[in-house]
Amino acid sequence: MTLATDIRDACLVLPQLDRQSRLGLIERILGQLEAYRTTALEGVRPDKRFWIDTLIASVKTSLDEIAAMDTAELLGILIEFEKLIAVLDGISASRVAVPTFH
Repeated sequence: MTLATDIRDACLVLPQLDRQSRLGLIERILGQLEAYRTTALEGVRPDKRFWIDTLIASVKTSLDEIAAMDTAELLGILIEFEKLIAVLDGISASRVAVPTFH
């Protein structure tokens, strides 16, 4: 299963997820964002990727708060993470598919 699928599945049962399950999902999202930072955004100037550094730092410092959010708030955040991951997946795929000519 992909992370995007897991996010969609979690959204469907979000009211039933315990704090530990929510935390685990957010940690997986964080790990994926960190991976994209080094792969999909490789070669991008630091001043052009500060947004992902800021996002990663914010999520890291707020893990417990995010996991403890009420269902509606967390649902909104998960939907936005799913969209972001889809965009970064597209960037990653296009970087692999397009050869670099020198």
